[in-house]
Amino acid sequence: MQWEVEALEPAELRRLVLDAVDPYIDRDVLARQIAREEEQRRALAAFLNGWDAAGGGAPA
Repeated sequence: MQWEVEALEPAELRRLVLDAVDPYIDRDVLARQIAREEEQRRALAAFLNGWDAAGGGAPA
């Protein structure tokens, strides 16, 4: 089967790709990775908030 991906709507292309890979996704691993990324985002946001509070941000 061959498709011209430019001819597909982005939402349809996304659906096709997600449907194709879904059976291969380990949901436990995915959940752990998402939690890890969220913790990293929180840590970075805390660092940046501290940086700005200490006057390390860009000049106004």
